[in-house]
Amino acid sequence: MRLRSGALMLVLAALLAAPLAAQDASYHGTSAANFLKIGLGAKAAGMADAYVTFGEDASCLYWNPAASSRIGKPSVVFSNLQWLVETDLNYLAITVPFDFGTLGLDIAYFTSGDIIETTLQEQDGTGRVVSANDLALGLTYAREFTDRFSFGLKVKLIREQLASVEASTFAFDVGSVFTTSFPGDLTIGLSLSNFGSDMQFSGRDLLVTHVVPGSPTGKQVPATLETQSWSLPLFFRLGLSATAYHSDAADVVVAYTLIDSRDYEARHHIGAAVTFLDLFTVRGGYRFNYDEVTFSAGAGVRIDTGALGRLSVDYAYTDFGNLKGVHQITLGVVVL
Repeated sequence: MRLRSGALMLVLAALLAAPLAAQDASYHGTSAANFLKIGLGAKAAGMADAYVTFGEDASCLYWNPAASSRIGKPSVVFSNLQWLVETDLNYLAITVPFDFGTLGLDIAYFTSGDIIETTLQEQDGTGRVVSANDLALGLTYAREFTDRFSFGLKVKLIREQLASVEASTFAFDVGSVFTTSFPGDLTIGLSLSNFGSDMQFSGRDLLVTHVVPGSPTGKQVPATLETQSWSLPLFFRLGLSATAYHSDAADVVVAYTLIDSRDYEARHHIGAAVTFLDLFTVRGGYRFNYDEVTFSAGAGVRIDTGALGRLSVDYAYTDFGNLKGVHQITLGVVVL
């Protein structure tokens, strides 16, 4: 058994990153497709989203496309997140390694369920039922250029729909992972997510009629509501992780991630995972500079089944303060 000094270096790196300047407050609340900000995968959520350096399974496609090159085997992940106000976010991710690199495909689908439409005139309901649905479909290519450095790029289609209006655009994620020679295999991850064009809603629900002002007969004319274009939630992640402790019985990994976004101040995430006998993992973490969301905790088991590969089941709970908490379950398989 030995204690790794990489944990100390991780803490020092986090302190150096902390003073980054905050974003201009004029950008607060000005992004479209905000479902893209929701962290995906119970492993990441259990560590409070301090996950930008990890390439354990296909869920890393959301956090850093470069990390997918480190899985080494085909991987499939499905995750269900019971989000706030009875909404759901489902995520499917697949990665397959080839001689020329790793290819990945992931789909995130957010749905509100049925919503009874109300208006100012009909506050008990119009009789119409609508829904809100969001989709992100991504295609990733990643490659290990050396045994220490990986690079990845993801192209994705993003679509938002509310009733009969919708908006769509294309965007890119780019990332890298570098494993240093420092003790504890200190690893640095960088990613830039949602770099793309603006989104603007259009659709038949924007067609309305207006009474002509001053008309003695109340004449009505058709009109179209004008919508503005909104930017995607562009954000930059800087992550570090290291093995703080290793033995035949247990491994302890600690991680830190900074997320700096165009529409909110820089946020900090600290997480840890303890794995026993390479079978059972306990995770925990905390987020700083959030309004409500704070700590997360989770656990997972993995079983080598031979022909079916390595199966994993992971769970995470995230506290949202006055909004209570959310639960995420992830099922995965890595073909051995």
